[in-house]
Amino acid sequence: MVTEQSPFHFSPRPNRADAIPWQEWSADVFARARAEDKPVLLSISAVWCHWCHVMDESTYSDPAVAELLRRHFVCVRVDADERPDLDARYNAGGWPTTAFLTSDGGVITAVTYLRTEQMLDVLHRVQEGWLVNRESIAGEIEAGRVERERQLLLATVGGFLTPETLDAALATLDERYDDTHGGFRAAESGERAELKFPNMAALRLLLYAYRRRGDERALARARFTLAEMAANSLFDSIEGGFFRYATRPDWGEPHYEKLSRDQGAALLALGEFALIDEQAEDWALPIVEQTVAYLAAVLAEPSGGFLGSQDADEAYYQKDEGGRAAHGAPAVDHRVYAASTAALARGLIQCGVSFRRRDWVERGLRAVDFLLAEMQAGEAGMYHAWDGSAYGLGLLADQTQTMLALLHAYEVTGRPNYLERAQALARALEREWRDPRHGFWDTADSHDTTGRLREPLKPIGENAEAAEAFLWLGRLTHDERFLRTAHETLSEFAGALADHRVEDAGYARVADRLLSAEAEIKIVAETAPGEPDRVADPLHQAALRLPLAARTVQRLYLTGDRTLLEQLRLPMERSRVAYVCVGSVCTAPLTDPEQLMHAIEDALSAPAF
Repeated sequence: MVTEQSPFHFSPRPNRADAIPWQEWSADVFARARAEDKPVLLSISAVWCHWCHVMDESTYSDPAVAELLRRHFVCVRVDADERPDLDARYNAGGWPTTAFLTSDGGVITAVTYLRTEQMLDVLHRVQEGWLVNRESIAGEIEAGRVERERQLLLATVGGFLTPETLDAALATLDERYDDTHGGFRAAESGERAELKFPNMAALRLLLYAYRRRGDERALARARFTLAEMAANSLFDSIEGGFFRYATRPDWGEPHYEKLSRDQGAALLALGEFALIDEQAEDWALPIVEQTVAYLAAVLAEPSGGFLGSQDADEAYYQKDEGGRAAHGAPAVDHRVYAASTAALARGLIQCGVSFRRRDWVERGLRAVDFLLAEMQAGEAGMYHAWDGSAYGLGLLADQTQTMLALLHAYEVTGRPNYLERAQALARALEREWRDPRHGFWDTADSHDTTGRLREPLKPIGENAEAAEAFLWLGRLTHDERFLRTAHETLSEFAGALADHRVEDAGYARVADRLLSAEAEIKIVAETAPGEPDRVADPLHQAALRLPLAARTVQRLYLTGDRTLLEQLRLPMERSRVAYVCVGSVCTAPLTDPEQLMHAIEDALSAPAF
């Protein structure tokens, strides 16, 4: 828990971990470590993490451990959700991470959970090594830094985007697919080989392959996986919502934490699936309804955002409904994170469109409005966290997820402020996160550079999200600069993707989108956004529900969007019509929603340039 005296999050159960003199991450901490000639203990925990709580209650509550730490170490505690930049650089493969650092932030050794006797042994060994083996430690740290730099160069060697990217990604999914239980087997051997994560990006790629290529097997696998996840222990059938992952291939014995970002990813995949599966109303709708109800009851923040997570509590989740009520619900992290709220906004909007639930669309839009009202920092981009006030600038995922949420909100409303704010974030990304050699760093130029934060990272997943946002902007505005940025960003990783991973599924989908002709449905309304138009509105709703691999939909206001209409080279004399465009070629005006799919098929089969 967090007390008035402490900024740290300890186990909500009784413990004495706060007796350790924890410090927040800062340059001053490392200056103190140098002045006192002590190594640094970095503890990375998460409020939803079961074993983090166990370590607080046992290891960090042990008097002998606390005494050794007080006397011989400078102790730093970091929350993984609050500082994902540090988690990305120091995580030892899970939570809690227990890392021992030099006074310059280099890693002496790093492990995960330690029992009390293990911790005492490690503390003695690290202290001894620090005193008698300093030179060897420095050499190993420098060798590690050089190797990380080499790996970054190999991962971003650059290359050409080709249609084979999608083929290779689907081949990887095929190789790792679990025919018995759905989902994808882990690449690792040993204990982690049994873990089963709900990789929604991979499922979205299967749906994309079906819609792009008519791949019936891909559709069947996506359907089976979603059904198996929902029917087994990964989904909370009593309260709704998905747990983070399962420890068995059959989706059994889950880790019981529920994270906002995971719910958002699941809703987005389920919403997209519903557009192409006629049976989705029967089996997917109840899952969505339960998940949305869970969000409303537990994670919804009154101002419009969504709280970060709910704690794992094995005893609670293994009880029936009555037993849970008697036990008491697990704790909730009351911080709001921009990327997680944006992901949930997208999922809610998509499910609202797919299942014709205007209340879900409105709840997603309210979350987007919360981000704009409470978490934007003007031209500096989006803050990372909010707990009554916003803080934590400089993280790429907050910018990319918010851009995508803004564009989703613009697509369903036509409100120009959403498009304008997405363009403002694009400018911020170009200015603060863009590598002149292409691609985006995970932290802004002005971000903290203490310790390993001096070493920039270029995560492929977040770069794929950035590329999709720039691609979306380019097709909404016909501004070639956005499309060029998307292409250059994706090309940065193309040369290193000979061995695809399941985790790269999002990259493959966006790369294929960029290479493929896509329909742009432009609806020109006579009324302003939010005001009814008896011809334009049915066209707009029909366009949003088209079962296409990808497309952009735009509701334009003849009077208020004249500059954008000119930029798109659309006729200015007619409203209450739709145009289907592919590239720079558009159809004749349409007024009947039933005409849209036929016009799209014709446009995609004709030369676009």
